[in-house]
Amino acid sequence: MINIENKNIFSKAKVAIIGASGGIGSTISRQIRAMERENTIIEIVRQKAKKNQFEMDMLDEHSVAQCAEEIKKQYGSLDVVLNTTGLLHTSNNSPERTYREINLDYLQEIFQVNTFIPFLVCKYFAPLLTKESASIIAFMSARLGSMSDNRLGGWYSYRSSKTALNMLIKTLSIELSYSNKNAICVGLHPGTVDTQLSSPFTQKIKNKRVFTKEEAAEYLIKALNNIDHNDTGNIIDWRGETVPY
Repeated sequence: MINIENKNIFSKAKVAIIGASGGIGSTISRQIRAMERENTIIEIVRQKAKKNQFEMDMLDEHSVAQCAEEIKKQYGSLDVVLNTTGLLHTSNNSPERTYREINLDYLQEIFQVNTFIPFLVCKYFAPLLTKESASIIAFMSARLGSMSDNRLGGWYSYRSSKTALNMLIKTLSIELSYSNKNAICVGLHPGTVDTQLSSPFTQKIKNKRVFTKEEAAEYLIKALNNIDHNDTGNIIDWRGETVPY
């Protein structure tokens, strides 16, 4: 059960981490698990590597629905749902530098992971949030999805997929304010993290800090511990500050 006032939302909480085999997801899972022994960490992955993990094809609606139902049967309601999936580049394509590089296959792949998966998570995991106390559903967003903060252009597919995700977050937060008044829905911006997602680009970044997975997870956990119902619908960065839409 989440206790917002004591600033440890993971104390005795049931936490579902979707994409728990990824760089940020696995690190967040490990750090939350190390915080105390009385929380329950539910790892959801594409392919099980441990006995207690749940396997889910995140782009197959039937698989997502089935996984959510299995978790409901085993654990009942959830206190925290964290969707940590994300995609920036593929084996064949990188973020577009110009509109002339827009490629339909790349566009579809980026939207599938960054937007479609969160939509399915919203549909089947938001109903599992407890109504008895405060709960959180969070999605991995990005500052690059901010329209008002876009001063450099480029990266059409990635930016647009995250902007669409931000609209999902805002819209879901409004519906939850009616159907589950205790629920908080936010997006998280982890900053630039040294993971497989961003590794081809980190060496090119100048005057910006690149976080290790451990640093990013620590900052995001701290940010989640400091949010309240006034933050629902917002995108929160690693410093705990609101990212403009």
